[in-house]
Amino acid sequence: MNELTVVIPFLNEGREIYKTLASIRRTAGNRVDILLVNDCSDDLCNYEEWSKFFGTSYIRNDHRRGVAESRNIGVRNIQTEYFLIIDGHMRFYDDQWVEKLLSNLKQDERAIYCCKCRPLDVQGKLIPNKPSFGAFIGMDNQLLLPQWIREDIHPNERIVKIPCILGASYAGAKSYWEYLKGLEGLLNFGYDETYLSIKVWLEGGYCYLLKDIEIGHKFRDTPPYSFDQPKILFNKLLILETLFPEDHKERIYNMIRKESGALFRDAQMIYLDYLDEIGQLRSYYDSIRTRDFDSFLSFNGKYSSLNQIPVCRI
Repeated sequence: MNELTVVIPFLNEGREIYKTLASIRRTAGNRVDILLVNDCSDDLCNYEEWSKFFGTSYIRNDHRRGVAESRNIGVRNIQTEYFLIIDGHMRFYDDQWVEKLLSNLKQDERAIYCCKCRPLDVQGKLIPNKPSFGAFIGMDNQLLLPQWIREDIHPNERIVKIPCILGASYAGAKSYWEYLKGLEGLLNFGYDETYLSIKVWLEGGYCYLLKDIEIGHKFRDTPPYSFDQPKILFNKLLILETLFPEDHKERIYNMIRKESGALFRDAQMIYLDYLDEIGQLRSYYDSIRTRDFDSFLSFNGKYSSLNQIPVCRI
């Protein structure tokens, strides 16, 4: 029985799903399970037939649930102890990536691991001069948005603690995901890396970059999901309300309110619809917290002076 499931939530990916599945099977064979979560695609591709061809499990959402909930659905339905969540437009290169990943996952299950990103253009060619060594979270500019760490400040280490994971490919133990409540509360897409990474730190765990596992990620011109700005802004408010202490929350609130204009009111209306759920999440995360928020700001701040670019990944 396999120990790892690759979870691939997707929407209207077309042939990219076929190419991603082929890449996994070419490098990993049948040493991993694969679960496709189709978020109600309407591009008429026969994803279920591709799933059968490559021997994967397959779920089709009954309506469009968004990236965050599709990822939750995926991890909830795996039969293995560990998961690797990836986007639907990825490429694998190393025939030993499964063994390398499992070795790290078993060493520390109180952690989320991300693989090194090899950025690819729409033709699948390497984008030069855009190295990525994990991410940190913008607290002044690019509010709460993950930003790539462009400099390898630990060149002699193959496994590095980082403030924030890269969202295109990250892995962990299913039990730890459930303990953290996954991405519960987020709507549609946006800020899942921020939400999960801060929860890991406050709970007492770590986010790691695995330099020895490099996965190609195609950056597209047009994302499949529509930009529902009020819901994206709501995700910021969710993170503030569930994870930030009062003394830090107000400053960020004021900055968001200033930069978002009329959208802030729309996001607040959504927020009121989820008030009870947000309160329950806040209480739960307070109950499992073992580190204070200032310790996260200190760790995250070590990277803010480095050359960085915002992560724009759908």
